[in-house]
Amino acid sequence: MGPDMTAEAGHRLLAFLRELEAVEIAESRWQLCGSIWRATVDVEPRRWLGLAFEALDPVTGKRATYDIDTDLYDLSQDKQREFVEEIERDIIEFLDNLRKGAMLRGNDGSKFVLVFPLDGSYVRVVQGRFMAGASSHPGLAAARTAGDYVPVE
Repeated sequence: MGPDMTAEAGHRLLAFLRELEAVEIAESRWQLCGSIWRATVDVEPRRWLGLAFEALDPVTGKRATYDIDTDLYDLSQDKQREFVEEIERDIIEFLDNLRKGAMLRGNDGSKFVLVFPLDGSYVRVVQGRFMAGASSHPGLAAARTAGDYVPVE
């Protein structure tokens, strides 16, 4: 695969979704589910790549969400190619970490927390009253402050 490769962004993601046996629930929309989580992935190579993830705390019923997407950028423009490839890599890494049991869940006081590796650091998602807040940490220990954590199943 040389520099002249012209495969549209999204094709690696589609192949990975097939490998994970994701279910196509609508045109260009795929879904994966676990016992307490759901991931919805949109793959429209020239328009939009996105992941919407939601997990429920099995004890309290609180939920935490995390999204990765190409926002409103025009993906048909060559200047967005590197950005789109980065988003595609992040979605694949996120789903792969979920599959490998690298995503953890826990509680910080009354808040439901998710911790997972992504792009060389650890992301900590804390569901607030109305929105989720995400912060990035250099290591797992810093991201896992307070509480006990177990893999998301």
